Amino acid sequence: MTLSKVRLLWTVSASAVVLAATLWLGVQIWSWQKQASTLPAKTAPAGAFASAGSTVLPPVLPPEERFKPVAESASLKLLADSVTGHFQVLDKANGSVLRSYPDPAYWAKETLPAGWKNNLLSPIIVEYANISNFKSATKTVGLIGEDGFVEGFQTTADGFRATFVFGKGQFKIPVEVALKNNYVETSILDEGIVEGGSFSLLNAKLYPLFGSKPTDGQDGYLFVPDGSGALIRFKPNRIMQQLTYNESIYGSDGSFYKENTERQPVTFPVFGLKSGSQGFLAVVTEGAEAANVYAAPSGSVGISNWVTAEWQYRKRFFQSVSKSTADGFFTYSADKFAVPRRTVRYYVLGPQTNDYVGMAAVYRSYLQNEKGVKPRQPTRQGIPLYIDLIGGDIEKGLLLDRYKTATPTSEAVRLVQDIYDRGIRNLTVHYAGWQGDGYSTHGDYFPVDSRLGGNKGMKAFIDFAHSLSIPVYLAANYSINNDGKGFWPRRDGLRDLAGNVLETQLTGRQDPSSFVSPGFYRKKVASDLPDFKGLGADGIYFEDGIGSLLSTDYNSRYRASRGEAIGVQRDIFDRTKQSLGAVAANNANAYVWDQIDHLPRLADDYSYDIFFDEAVPFAQIALHGLIGYTSEWANLRDESRNAFLRSIEYGAYPTYIFTSSASDKLKDAYSIWQYSLNYKDWLDSLTEEYRRTDEALSAVQDKAIVGHRALAPNVKETVYEGKYRIIVNYNSTEYTEGKLRVPGQDFVVVKGEAAP
Repeated sequence: MTLSKVRLLWTVSASAVVLAATLWLGVQIWSWQKQASTLPAKTAPAGAFASAGSTVLPPVLPPEERFKPVAESASLKLLADSVTGHFQVLDKANGSVLRSYPDPAYWAKETLPAGWKNNLLSPIIVEYANISNFKSATKTVGLIGEDGFVEGFQTTADGFRATFVFGKGQFKIPVEVALKNNYVETSILDEGIVEGGSFSLLNAKLYPLFGSKPTDGQDGYLFVPDGSGALIRFKPNRIMQQLTYNESIYGSDGSFYKENTERQPVTFPVFGLKSGSQGFLAVVTEGAEAANVYAAPSGSVGISNWVTAEWQYRKRFFQSVSKSTADGFFTYSADKFAVPRRTVRYYVLGPQTNDYVGMAAVYRSYLQNEKGVKPRQPTRQGIPLYIDLIGGDIEKGLLLDRYKTATPTSEAVRLVQDIYDRGIRNLTVHYAGWQGDGYSTHGDYFPVDSRLGGNKGMKAFIDFAHSLSIPVYLAANYSINNDGKGFWPRRDGLRDLAGNVLETQLTGRQDPSSFVSPGFYRKKVASDLPDFKGLGADGIYFEDGIGSLLSTDYNSRYRASRGEAIGVQRDIFDRTKQSLGAVAANNANAYVWDQIDHLPRLADDYSYDIFFDEAVPFAQIALHGLIGYTSEWANLRDESRNAFLRSIEYGAYPTYIFTSSASDKLKDAYSIWQYSLNYKDWLDSLTEEYRRTDEALSAVQDKAIVGHRALAPNVKETVYEGKYRIIVNYNSTEYTEGKLRVPGQDFVVVKGEAAP
């Protein structure tokens, strides 16, 4: 499912009257937005932005002798330059230094024009514009070249505090840098931001060059959280060098313009950099919902490879001026996004831990120690098998839509029994498409569609599953509505800043569906929980919605920022767990990982951008032994054998999507178009795949992944705690290494032997 696409091209009517009306309306909208501001910018007289004795920063690197110690921990030392606000972090174990500015050893080779060289020398880069004029161009600048200087530098108990002043743009941005045991933390303090002129802040990158390195002589890569994780290796003479990676953490905000890059959403707020024996993992700990991950491989923006958080303050949206035409213009929100503190932790990694496995281990520790994600405690024999059942759906008819029954509750009993009789005891069922009119109809979920057996039939099925100790989750997507029962889009729909109710086209065959305000779906879920409980459901599987979609809501009845929407979603999950006992959400964002019991269909690949070099199982390494996860449904894989081997390599449990009806029964349905759903066709291969997966993963369900690497082209090794190794060979020919033999297109398990 994708967010509705906003028209990208603005047009202006040839009529002078329409043009005048458009301009007048633009000014009025800006005025209305300004009056509604929830976090007004502080203002200051123009003289406050003059240096008044402070040093206007020159376009040069800060000299080494100006850096003075300001904080120290057991493993790190923080040094700062009070003139520029730059800092260095010294790793006391090996003497290596990570700088917040370009490496002086390579700066003379930088070939960028003076403007961008000034930006890279600056401790902060901002983009701003005069948003009162929608035709105004944006400007990207650093302190240097903007009559910029550092004001009020002072040391603190664990670092320093300072304010960056942009003389030309007339901004003041206060920041803090603090040193902890094994990380340095940078923060922007939004409450102290001052916008004193006609310009408005759009975004900011704080210390963007921290830890950056050029490609020359450096064996390294940028790590970005695309899909399961992706590496951008340091390369000279990279093709398409002007491209950068810039994606919103927790996915795009549907209330604003988003360039359609077809990239996978960012579900966890991290990024990293490895360079030789140095490296870091960055975790965005506060304000992640208002941040992008921005990565610039060498040659795209300078000779260095760098990755940073781009903090969003305002975003573009399309303001339509006519309901009947496409006339309108792009403008920016007047209000800044309200995030009191924007913080990134940079964990310093040494030579033995600075690869993506070490980065994932740090994030795993963070999830456990600070986000409350608890280790798994397997209580049943064998690995779990997850089965998604489709009850029914509708297809377009000549005059009226036609309902297609796929898996009545009575037949679901036989389906589960047949799988159970294959010796698979650890089974979990997600039942979808059980609501009135089936899988593609969302809104009023109860009662269960009578053509499937109604509430009575569903309760009987769940009681049967419980007799075999099989939990049943009922799937639902409360984030969209297309049945209209008790829901009025103009009143209850998710609205963008222009006042439009957001819609999505689930399929080309179906009419658009409205996105639902978080405030409304919180009430709806709460009212439905007694019905779920009455059926005996063990949990709700929030599919393709709550937990994974996050947008600002400008509906005046339910208005919520992205941060507030996170609070709503977490509240829903908490109430669901209290009422039913469990929650699941597919490929969910990290802000709910401490609340879910398993992660269906966790991304196990990347977006294949031209500058990406390979996918890595960062998310799986961080999560294995904490939260169980699956990959794509086994019976819908594009490359069946390779995808199966990847699930073994990544430590994923098996999952299938089934119906009890013929495979072509739903071929013309609105949402369920797959042709390989009949469970009987898959029983033999399911049994064999489950056996092989159980052989590989049963012994390490509660173990962490501590190693992952390529042993040879298309041969991967995953290492678990306790010297437990799985070697996967994607080649068609056998892989040999000493006594080790791995058949082509297969895997082997090696127990009790350390990796060579």
